[in-house]
Amino acid sequence: METMKQRQRDKESERGQSIVLVALMFIGLLGLVGLAVDVGFIFARRSQLSSAVDAAALAGVVELTNSATEQEDALHRAAEFLRANNIPEPVILATVSDARNYAFDADQNSSTLGARNFAITVTWPVELFFLQVLGFEKADIVESATAANFPLADIYASRRVEIGALTTSNQAVFGPNICVDNGDPFSAMFDSRAITFRQRWWGDASRRTYRYRILIPPDYPDDILRVELFDPDSINKPNNDGNRYRDLVSHTQTAIALGDPIDELLSCTADRKNPCLIDTGETALRIGGNPVDPDLVNQWWFVRIDENRGGSPGSCTEPGSYTATQNTQTLYELYYYRRSDDGVIERVNLASYTGQVGDGLRDNGNHDTDMRWVSPGGQLSYDQTVPVPADPGSPNGGVTSQGKGQGFEIEIENDLYNIFVDQATGNRYVYLDVTTLSGGSENGFEIWAGPDDYVSTVASDVNARNVQVINNPSSHSSRGVTVFGLGHLPMNSNVNNAVNIPLIYVGPEYAGTTIFISNYDSDSGATWPVNFYFDSIAQSDWSVTFGNPNVQPDPDGVDSRDASANPRRCIIGGASGFLNCSTRWIDPPWALQVPTYDPERCTNPSNPAQRNVCTPFYGGRLMVNYRGGNHDTYHWNISLTGLPYLIR
Repeated sequence: METMKQRQRDKESERGQSIVLVALMFIGLLGLVGLAVDVGFIFARRSQLSSAVDAAALAGVVELTNSATEQEDALHRAAEFLRANNIPEPVILATVSDARNYAFDADQNSSTLGARNFAITVTWPVELFFLQVLGFEKADIVESATAANFPLADIYASRRVEIGALTTSNQAVFGPNICVDNGDPFSAMFDSRAITFRQRWWGDASRRTYRYRILIPPDYPDDILRVELFDPDSINKPNNDGNRYRDLVSHTQTAIALGDPIDELLSCTADRKNPCLIDTGETALRIGGNPVDPDLVNQWWFVRIDENRGGSPGSCTEPGSYTATQNTQTLYELYYYRRSDDGVIERVNLASYTGQVGDGLRDNGNHDTDMRWVSPGGQLSYDQTVPVPADPGSPNGGVTSQGKGQGFEIEIENDLYNIFVDQATGNRYVYLDVTTLSGGSENGFEIWAGPDDYVSTVASDVNARNVQVINNPSSHSSRGVTVFGLGHLPMNSNVNNAVNIPLIYVGPEYAGTTIFISNYDSDSGATWPVNFYFDSIAQSDWSVTFGNPNVQPDPDGVDSRDASANPRRCIIGGASGFLNCSTRWIDPPWALQVPTYDPERCTNPSNPAQRNVCTPFYGGRLMVNYRGGNHDTYHWNISLTGLPYLIR
């Protein structure tokens, strides 16, 4: 009996233990179910957050416009997109790339060297459900995304960059010791309205740099890329006084008769502080009674191109006579970007050249570059008097060597090892930074790049070369190499005449997007209106005109007549009751919508108001037509709305 009772007690004990075990198993099972539910919930939230972060990064990057508030604007826009995707009060860490950083997207075959990055990391504390019984109240979900955008447009550095003929406008920068009033908004360091040091738009006062990039197409037929600088020094030689050009006429064709000779001197005084151009008279030529194409004649003799300006630092005046100590010293740095073995894009310096001033202090001016095309460290053209060496210590430049692959004359295969190649187009890029170091005068220059097979046949002298390439354009071709200003272009208009120049190439993928164009300090005889059109579309079908005070508001809706507007857009050349653009930006920038064909919005193709949505666009060069000023230094700034893309 006692044994049976003991067995009964053991069974009851086991039954009690089983209940405990079942209870524990139930708790464990509940934990597993809770874990599964909460983990599933976390994964769902992570997917939601990942999509939201991607969208936020793409939205934020397009706000990077080099404004003082760009980072705040980008973060604000990103936060808006996060809230729109039901991400409540996330913790956001955002970083913005420096304006001079470069990025690419290998995964998407995107290759926009010069793109700006916007990276965000978002932490979302997600409340848990079942796991709270185990002491886990929240789980932090962290997602990151980096987006890139290429807002800066490639601006054609020259209207005739292919043949290297100098036209009525050229590149021009001022030294730091003068005011922005002279037309260079970035290199100059002072503002006459407060004669104080002026902080640069990029927030870095130590670098007064304009950036160019040189496109090498995939079908470029030569291994040598010769980069030439026209008149890189800021010295006006004493013998360049114009006398030897006054009676010359360059163009002789039996089919062309010369009209009345013109001997017009523009600022061609004995004092060499001013530029000097002489009208050749060839603009009066006629064929069958009709004016000839200006590109078929040599319109001007170029005698001097630099402007000797500045006094004491911060002075906005000009010296009483030519003063070499005011000449601007300019640094030209040539480099490229290569992809390292680990995929990182890194800058590789090629060569540099520091322009001379001839003041006997900074240098003695013995390079003889005045009014010549030269390639520092490269081969001599047949009419060059002395070698122009690259800077000592230039990575690829021999100081005195004249062999191939030296200085600014590059051997593509050997000198551009592992160069980054645009996978979409096959294009390669070499970069040129132009930075003013000292002085206050204006340094006028120009850039050309292409093969070296003409150095024994085409002169370095600007006027001799102009005549040669105008009479025989094939004698000096870039073979597809093109020089662009990266988003910015500092220019000087030498004469007061109508200009018709290409600004940027716009691909068909930009149909329907917006181009923002600004101009700084167009005055000195420049006049409205400013007409934009594409060379691939008849102007009768599509063109946009801004800055006509007789037709207000502008096509983008800005009314310059509104005196209370802040900012108030100026009018080039000014007009009664309107702001003149002297020492002013076009602000807000002209907003130009690239045409597209939208069948839903195009209800009346004959209506001029619907040209933007009724005009098919297959790509083309954006052209501008207006009347330029005389010895007018000004500045182009062009950006596209861009097509942002994810890097990671």
